[in-house]
Amino acid sequence: MNPSVAFVTLALFLFTACSSTPPEQPVEKRPVEVQQAPTPQKDSWSWDYEADSPRGPERWSKLNPQYDMCATGTQQSPINLVWHKPSSPNPLDISYRETNATLMNTGYTIRLEMTPQSQVNFKGTDYILEKIEMRTPSEHSLSGNRLPMELQFYHRSTNGLKQAMISLFVITGRGSAWFDRLWDKAKVLNGYKSSPTFKFNPLQLIPPRQTYYHYQGSLTHPPCLEGVQWFVFNTPLQLSKEQIAMVRGLFKSNNRPIQPTNDRPITNY
Repeated sequence: MNPSVAFVTLALFLFTACSSTPPEQPVEKRPVEVQQAPTPQKDSWSWDYEADSPRGPERWSKLNPQYDMCATGTQQSPINLVWHKPSSPNPLDISYRETNATLMNTGYTIRLEMTPQSQVNFKGTDYILEKIEMRTPSEHSLSGNRLPMELQFYHRSTNGLKQAMISLFVITGRGSAWFDRLWDKAKVLNGYKSSPTFKFNPLQLIPPRQTYYHYQGSLTHPPCLEGVQWFVFNTPLQLSKEQIAMVRGLFKSNNRPIQPTNDRPITNY
């Protein structure tokens, strides 16, 4: 086995093992098929993730003047993260609660849209949770290795001017009941139509051990706006091989290539 892959696997295992909460047991269900959303209309605003596509990541900046930051930005995301032992106190205060939610297949990802009642506070600024999106494989890499999936929690400051992202790696392991519940809701999706409203508490996805990488980056899709606070958690979520395959069955890949770090400071809290 490649030494770096073995190191990443061991690090993820140790963080998962440190959790004081027993892992959630899988729920025995037949896989639910989610209808593929139609391909987004190819106009000046549309883009995709295919490397060899005329609308792929390397060409996003050419599709619309508002996407220029995708090429000219110096603090772009995602980036490669190198593991080291957390050494600083945790300044991130997470206040999530059960709220109304809906699911949508946007054609780019499965999106969980949330009523704005959950928030995080980072160094005195409150950020309201707006949505959660799925990426496969992961967008960020850990010591040069991409993980099977990544969940990204989109937040916006109360004045609407700043953005923050909490990101969780997903590894192959035990099946998760929360995912089965979401996928059961997703069975009604048809194109861009949203699912019926249901109750969901995003706090159940946040690991008890809250250590994470923090850096300043950007959105990972057009318009690639910068100034986004990123918090990429060390402790991963676990989904079964079958659950991960359900998402990959919809999206061959929906992740942006790794971007240059450009000597940005990265703190592991």
